[in-house]
Amino acid sequence: MTPAFNWSHTASFLLPLLVFAIVIRRAFRQRKVKTERLWRFPAIFAAIAVYTMLHEPLPGTVALAGFVVCAGLGAGLGILRARHQTFTLDPVTGELFSKATPIGTLLVGGFFALRFGLEFYTHARDLPHALGLQRSTDAGLIFALSLMIGQRWEIWQRAKLLREARDSGKEQP
Repeated sequence: MTPAFNWSHTASFLLPLLVFAIVIRRAFRQRKVKTERLWRFPAIFAAIAVYTMLHEPLPGTVALAGFVVCAGLGAGLGILRARHQTFTLDPVTGELFSKATPIGTLLVGGFFALRFGLEFYTHARDLPHALGLQRSTDAGLIFALSLMIGQRWEIWQRAKLLREARDSGKEQP
């Protein structure tokens, strides 16, 4: 007989769900790029991801190697994703606007949903053999985090170049 769900674990999922809802709400509209604040959301995401992974035993060498590979792949894909974003520079105000592609946001959200859904399911059913599955979702979180960091780095670089080009254009007669 399958045990009933233990709903006491749901409280640990409310904060990530709230963050995910905010991300989804903001992801599909054009936004002003504020380069001085690009680091904030990746820092919050990193804190949540680390907090999530600290509740498990220390990973082995193979898992750590997988995490490193996922981090590298995520950063590369993040840079590629940022290169495909649409940037517009308002010539009057000098403000920079960006519109993201929805696939990256859905990817990050999908890994979070998979990770927390799997954790909820395994804790509710008391399945000790699910650690390998959780390691794979941890790798997905690391991938998504590094994707976000790579993307923000590339956005910062592109914003800097666009503003330098604008400023050098104003100095010319």
